[in-house]
Amino acid sequence: MTNNDRPTKNERRQHAREVARQRADAEKRRKRRNRWFLQGGIGVGIIAIAAIIAIVVVNVNNQPSVSAAGPKNMATGAIQFTGGDGKVTPVETKAVSAKGTPSAVPTSNSDGAVAVTEYVDWACPVCKQFEAAYSGQILDKVKSGDATLAIQPVSILDRSYQNSRYASRAANAAMCVANYAPDKFLDVQTQFFDNQPEEGTSGLTNKQIADLVKAGGATGSDITSCLSSEQFKGWVTKSTSRVTADEDLQGAQGFGTPTIVVNGKRIDTLTNVISEIDAAAK
Repeated sequence: MTNNDRPTKNERRQHAREVARQRADAEKRRKRRNRWFLQGGIGVGIIAIAAIIAIVVVNVNNQPSVSAAGPKNMATGAIQFTGGDGKVTPVETKAVSAKGTPSAVPTSNSDGAVAVTEYVDWACPVCKQFEAAYSGQILDKVKSGDATLAIQPVSILDRSYQNSRYASRAANAAMCVANYAPDKFLDVQTQFFDNQPEEGTSGLTNKQIADLVKAGGATGSDITSCLSSEQFKGWVTKSTSRVTADEDLQGAQGFGTPTIVVNGKRIDTLTNVISEIDAAAK
């Protein structure tokens, strides 16, 4: 290679400048691409977040509401039944507001009919035994007009069912039926006692509870939603706390189920319930 073939100093300087310019242009293009990807990524991210929020809002709005208020037909905390001419009829009342306190369960009736009140836990084995032994006789007295019946569901036996909250879920089911299908309440209660799970087990699943409610004749979308959302979960807790704290309902060992009250008098011996009702009717 001769000296005449070598690039001159000016040519080398121009070549270096051209290389520097190309590198600068490449760097600008790289930064421009990164900025576009960043902005585009943020935009996509914002869209994705907005979509997620929209889905969550829709799902929340589509969930059945959980009510802090008490169920209809339980203005006293109990569902009440009157009777006559061989029939038993639920007394329909409005729901108690979330801020309201249930009125007291009637301890007497102006027409002289004996007021019978039962505090029951559908998960309670003794309640099942009491139902089998005495419910037919009590209902006969309601059908004849000699007595009225109030049934207040409570939940005190969650501890007996392996942390499944079975007693509370059963009490919610009772309130769902009282609210949406009061004329089926007694039939559904019979289903629950006839199919009561043994203590020490996990109790019944939500589906099994729903099946028993349906078997008792209480059906419809309102019932289904009430069961699945545990619409009266808060009310179950509130009502149970109020009942168990009532000194007039406590025995020697505190409050237990079933607790039976006849014309305001707590019955200490369950086997005397019919004779107590008869005595109060005189």
